[in-house]
Amino acid sequence: MQLSEFVEITEFLSILNGRLSAAINRQLNRKFKAEGLDITTEQWSVLACLWNQDRLTQQEISDLTFKDKASITRLLDTLSKHNLIVRVSDPKDRRINLIHLTKAGIEMEQKAMAIVQDSFKMAIADIAPNDLLYTKNILYKLLNNILQQ
Repeated sequence: MQLSEFVEITEFLSILNGRLSAAINRQLNRKFKAEGLDITTEQWSVLACLWNQDRLTQQEISDLTFKDKASITRLLDTLSKHNLIVRVSDPKDRRINLIHLTKAGIEMEQKAMAIVQDSFKMAIADIAPNDLLYTKNILYKLLNNILQQ
């Protein structure tokens, strides 16, 4: 591989991926705010884990979101202040906290997920299903290559 090819690949992966991620986050944050949801995309990612399976440990949420423990602690603190989650000691091991959704956290799911689904439908509106599947497969291969190191 020549240097120019390496630079193009690096630019593609880092710049384009970073720009796409930032654009998605900005759009979702604007839509959450416009719909009266007092959450960020970072908080949504934690809530989405809990909507999928309530009563996760902080470590499990960290693993699922690829966020470090300190970031998860701050996110959980904020979600707790907004009465969306509570921490409860694990009855099997009191050193571990299980993260539970509150009633307000559960009730937010439908509205937040509708916003996310609408945003992604808009983002993929003019992309053929086969192209989306191909892109998804490539992204998973890239992720797996990185995680295997």
